[in-house]
Amino acid sequence: MAKKTTKIGRYRIVDELGRGAMGIVYKAEDPNLDRLVALKTIILPEDAEEHGEYRKRFFLEAKAAGKLNHPNIVTTFDCGEHEGMAYLAMELLEGIDLRTRMTKQGVTALEAVEIARQVAEGLGYAHERGVVHRDIKPGNIMLNGGGKTKVMDFGLARMRMADHKTSTGMVLGTPRYMSPEQISGQPVDQRSDIFSLGIVLYEMLTGTRLFSGENIEQVQHSITQTDHLPPTRVVPGLPAMLDFVVARALKKDPAVRYQDAHELAGDLGTCLAELRGQEAATEPSGDSSRTVKMDAGGERRTEAPPARAIAIDTRLPVSRLIDSAAALKRIKNASSDELTRVPRPVGLLRRVVRDAAVRRLFVVALVAGFAGLYIALV
Repeated sequence: MAKKTTKIGRYRIVDELGRGAMGIVYKAEDPNLDRLVALKTIILPEDAEEHGEYRKRFFLEAKAAGKLNHPNIVTTFDCGEHEGMAYLAMELLEGIDLRTRMTKQGVTALEAVEIARQVAEGLGYAHERGVVHRDIKPGNIMLNGGGKTKVMDFGLARMRMADHKTSTGMVLGTPRYMSPEQISGQPVDQRSDIFSLGIVLYEMLTGTRLFSGENIEQVQHSITQTDHLPPTRVVPGLPAMLDFVVARALKKDPAVRYQDAHELAGDLGTCLAELRGQEAATEPSGDSSRTVKMDAGGERRTEAPPARAIAIDTRLPVSRLIDSAAALKRIKNASSDELTRVPRPVGLLRRVVRDAAVRRLFVVALVAGFAGLYIALV
């Protein structure tokens, strides 16, 4: 029987919180500051070459995570090495992770958008400091029950400017939540995290698994080739703006995806305001937000034809004071020819006939012209 771990470095082990691919996470006590922490460990390989590589990887993570201090990111306190094992001391969180919440209780559309907005704010802060998470998924998002969302485990984070791992062909992250460039083994930046968050948002809104497959090749094909069904077609009643936000976050080409997580957070804030308005409008009838629950099997995915263009790259302004649902519906249902057709030039006479404002301006100009001519002649 293996000896039970009671102490790592200066930390006294209180309990085991979980096990992952890289090591064990403990609940531990820091005697110096008299506080409880989450202690993440990684057992370093015995092979000398692998040992050095993993050790370097772990402390790169610690250095990157230690620079992050944001309400929506788990705080890293300390790191070290003990008896062939590296460790990272982090903020201990109370609550449940998003994956557990989605499968056991489900989330409402309002909760889904607010969770995604907070994650986007945290990612925006990290990206500004050159840190990419690389493994955004429901299991790495913690909910504390008081409305606060925190991104956990920057365990695969890397400094963008020192991205030596991807050049060796190593694929880091969870395949079903990877961006097309990440699962293809190409270098990634902050836009990869945005794609992954788009997948998480889609799953929260619809309760369906977006990309799936029996092996990594099938998952890769699904991510790089398959288009999603807009959320409003899966769950009728969602704001049309959510189709726009999700589609832009899930663009296959990073160049036309959201370039900044703060911009994504801003658009999610607009969706949040619209959802709250809908909720307030339906309160008298007792109709509240619908909770969408993720299939416990986790393998169900909506099969649908490719989603048609909905003016994703136009940055279409949607006012909360003007009902733009009809306009968005026309754009969403338009054919590709209609969306790409060059507008027909409109002549002056046609505008005068069809536009009352132009007609009035034309009459005023005409009268003023005749009056000026009369004065000049007299």
